[in-house]
Amino acid sequence: MIQKRTKSVHFNARLPRAVADRLKEYASRRRLTASAAAVELLDEALRMERFPGIDFRWTPGGRRAHVTGTGLAAWELHMIWRDHKGDLRKALAHYPHLRAEQVQTAAAYIREHPEEIPDLRPPAYVSTVRA
Repeated sequence: MIQKRTKSVHFNARLPRAVADRLKEYASRRRLTASAAAVELLDEALRMERFPGIDFRWTPGGRRAHVTGTGLAAWELHMIWRDHKGDLRKALAHYPHLRAEQVQTAAAYIREHPEEIPDLRPPAYVSTVRA
């Protein structure tokens, strides 16, 4: 997940030993500090609580928000909605396996977290060759 650089504040919490041990194990596997892992996991849990139907998964591009039950990243489903000019009926007509609440959840999530839409422009070194 893309993290913005923001000023941090000190927050002290007491954890059950088993939770602290699992957090340290997770952090070690991900090559993070326990503090960074706790921030990542807490941020994701708060986002999932705010947007039911959003979950987080590891992808080749890093940890990303996905819409549960679709196999699609939240930004991908948002693009489908946007490409249909926000017309939910048209989007669902073209993607009958989706449910309205999945499309609406993705659109709402990305409106609040637009930084999660990847830059889809080709790199500067790519040029278009015309025949």
